[in-house]
Amino acid sequence: MISETSADADSHFRLALALLIAVFSLAIPGKTQGPRNALAVQTADAIRIDGLLDEAAWRQAQAVTEFFQKDPHEGEISSERTEVRILYTNSSIYFGIRCYDTEPSHILATELRRDNDFANDDSISVILDTFHDRRSAFQFRTNPQGTQYDALVTDEGRITDVNWDEQWASVAKTDDGGWTAEIEIPFKSLRLSPKEEQSWGIDFERVIRRKNEFTYWSNYHRGFNFTQVSQAGNLNGLKGLTAGLTLRVKPFVKSAITHIDGDPLVVSDVGSLSDIGLEDVKWRITSDFTADFTVNTDFAETDVDAQVLNLTRFPVFFPEKREFFVEGAGIFDYGPGGGAASEMKLFFSRRIGLSPDPQRATIPILAGGKLTGKTNGWTVGLLDVQTDQFDKIPKRNFSVLRVKKDLFARSNAGIIATNRDSAVSGDPYNRGVGVDANFFFLDHFSIQGFATSTFSPGKDKDHWAGRIRSFWDSDFVFVNGEHMVLQRNFNPEMGWLPRGDMKKTRAQFDLKPRPNNELIRQFFLRSTLDYITNQAGELETRNQDFSFETAFQSGDRVIARYTHMFDRIRRNFSIQNRLPVAPGDHTWEFAQFRFIPSSNRILSGEVNIRREWGFYGGQNTEFNWSPLWKPTPRLSINPTYQWNRVKLASGKFTSNLINSQVNYAFSNAWLTGTTLQYNSLAKLVVVNFRLNYIYRPGDDFFLIYNESRNLADSPTGRLVNRSIIAKITHSWDF
Repeated sequence: MISETSADADSHFRLALALLIAVFSLAIPGKTQGPRNALAVQTADAIRIDGLLDEAAWRQAQAVTEFFQKDPHEGEISSERTEVRILYTNSSIYFGIRCYDTEPSHILATELRRDNDFANDDSISVILDTFHDRRSAFQFRTNPQGTQYDALVTDEGRITDVNWDEQWASVAKTDDGGWTAEIEIPFKSLRLSPKEEQSWGIDFERVIRRKNEFTYWSNYHRGFNFTQVSQAGNLNGLKGLTAGLTLRVKPFVKSAITHIDGDPLVVSDVGSLSDIGLEDVKWRITSDFTADFTVNTDFAETDVDAQVLNLTRFPVFFPEKREFFVEGAGIFDYGPGGGAASEMKLFFSRRIGLSPDPQRATIPILAGGKLTGKTNGWTVGLLDVQTDQFDKIPKRNFSVLRVKKDLFARSNAGIIATNRDSAVSGDPYNRGVGVDANFFFLDHFSIQGFATSTFSPGKDKDHWAGRIRSFWDSDFVFVNGEHMVLQRNFNPEMGWLPRGDMKKTRAQFDLKPRPNNELIRQFFLRSTLDYITNQAGELETRNQDFSFETAFQSGDRVIARYTHMFDRIRRNFSIQNRLPVAPGDHTWEFAQFRFIPSSNRILSGEVNIRREWGFYGGQNTEFNWSPLWKPTPRLSINPTYQWNRVKLASGKFTSNLINSQVNYAFSNAWLTGTTLQYNSLAKLVVVNFRLNYIYRPGDDFFLIYNESRNLADSPTGRLVNRSIIAKITHSWDF
């Protein structure tokens, strides 16, 4: 048996902090420069969004030029010239962008779907920090097809909400000298300061995909992401702005037909349902605070969750995809972060309106309200949702309050409170409170921490959690040390907690050198130690991870990884309800190889091979292939396939998972997506087809076909479930 205790964890943590201090003592301050400035020119002329820039007003605007490379050659002038001109009227701000290109036949433009990341395309992005707080911003991006991407940036990109969608216009055209984009963003789609004269933060990013070249107007130093708006320039000349929008009402009408087939012992069931509700009522209370309301909420158009193979004893994290919850979600974020790898979230919106069993129906949402905004450095978010009774789950009310205060140049501190309650005496309340702070020093040094507690009847001790983390993250080195405690009775029922009763220490050290080489852009050498004990200090899990990654100038990436694992099992659990794992100490190791081709190719994607020796006394072999093929700008095919073979002393199984996506766009307004899923262990086939007609910005018609087919032999189970759903939304602005 492994005899390591919490003393070992303390020694590892002290070592990590020593390395951190050593790096700080040797750190050389980065390049400094004054902020760059751009000028917006007011015009009374009408601007037609057609991608031509032929109005006289464009000639009055001062051109923003001198884009600098971040990659491949930091600080050098972009290999292709870019010019941006900025105009504004009483209702909108306009960007006229000229992207010159000496090889226009090699411009890449393959995407017509909104909010795709344009990983295969040339693109131009604008980031607007309308409050000029150097923390939050609106991001707008388009490609040579005029396709739109927009996102809400929170805490300098720590949260980037791609599901934030607003009404704006973009048209792009390609010619013999390059391509041109024309963008109109109405002020009603932004949040503005009430000041008469304003200065915004602003920056531009141009990606020349065939060269794997990334160029920026202001934030071009390595070690910073584009969404870190503290590095943006200034936009001056704005005055007399008004948001215009006071109220937007967006109802929906839905009609659905369902057909459930069983085996001969189960009678088929056919039903139809028509429904109406309020998708969203948006009330702009002030220029910087907005209230959203929803009634009889429906999420029929939401993408289906991917099929996964869970080989652990912990639940799988699925991201939130429902529009009402994802818009502005960054305000309510609290916890260690990490997405699917997160150890804790005090608030996780998928706890609202979704059954614990993913195969069962959703829980009806009667109504919900949300208030979000920012003023004088204070960010406020308030969410309240009432769900209806569902099966044995009673009516419940969910509420969360989040307040954050900006501190110094880039730091912040905040509080959060959550409450889940119901009128049923047998359904006890669950509440949570927490404080957190994020402090940034120099350019790359950060100290973060939080402390939180939950409250439920009968659990009045050992119910808190906390973490302290310190790290340095630059282009050359990343050093991280952190320690987190989750007590045994800490229970955030409105949040996410895959594993409780633990103390976790993490130490990580990365070196990221850039050789002066025409073939290789950067190396990444990573070493990580995770050391997890229970509250008594007894070792539960230890992971020692080493990886080596090579990023090529072409955009290709190769990753090799080795991990040594230790896991102490204290009670029986079963892998996929098939292979029991007995209590005891288990040690194993695995090796992994990943190849990620450059996204500028017609065929890209990823190949992943993994082998685990000694996996709970046996072995696991995994092959994962997720090619992405874009033969035309209208068609993309992503047939993801995962194969696993698991062998333990208690038995073995082979798993085949398919999560395939086929997208075809007739135009930017007529989009189709087809998802095909197959899970061999669950003997489940799922088909989802969605037609989305964007008949005007912000308003959609959806036609959706769903089919799930259970291939398992069952004398009583339902085998086939089909539905056809039609839904339309229409908004009125006042």
